[in-house]
Amino acid sequence: MGGEKYTDMSCFDAKLSKLGKFMVCSNFLSSFLHSFVTAHPRELSNHSPIILMTMISNFGPPPFKFFKSWIHKEGFDQLIQDAQSRFAGFEAPESYLVAKLKLLKKEIKKWRSDETQKEKLDMKKLKESIAIVEKAAENRSLSDTEIETRIKGLQKIMELERLTIMDLKQKCRIKWLVDGDKNSKFFHGFLNNKNRRNILKGLMIKRRWSSEVEEIKARVFRFF
Repeated sequence: MGGEKYTDMSCFDAKLSKLGKFMVCSNFLSSFLHSFVTAHPRELSNHSPIILMTMISNFGPPPFKFFKSWIHKEGFDQLIQDAQSRFAGFEAPESYLVAKLKLLKKEIKKWRSDETQKEKLDMKKLKESIAIVEKAAENRSLSDTEIETRIKGLQKIMELERLTIMDLKQKCRIKWLVDGDKNSKFFHGFLNNKNRRNILKGLMIKRRWSSEVEEIKARVFRFF
């Protein structure tokens, strides 16, 4: 909840409490992942008016994050080696390191963007080829080549899924007891809740809750 910390203040003993709430179903939270509540000033009332928001402001791209699954992807090691071989710096050691890390970050982001599109296309082609083979199996016996194509396609899909699960595990930062929890309601609820908490919805500026992007950026950048 943004804005005021509490939604009710007693007239008799100044007791503070959170009485104002919204009742929503789990489907709502799944459809509006970044929903949040803002409690506005009470002024003359004992109760703070609360507003449920489902849209968030755009503060720009999220911070860069390195995923362990990238190490297992083909071509990643060569990407790092090529980027390091092209880098040339002659400044102080700390400036040299910062410039080198910036170059690596830029190259990795570009590689990841291209790789994501390629993986989506590969996954689509694999599923289509497997579907064709399985459809043919309903009417006739499959050849050895078709059986091998299906087996290799399934193995490739499982490998892509395994790397995707590694990313999800790192995002949610919880320990799974067994594999397969990716499809559980608990896991998706945990992940959505974590993403919701990590998003900046607003900032208290001079005892006033603000969700204006430019005002918040100007306030935050003053400290850096």
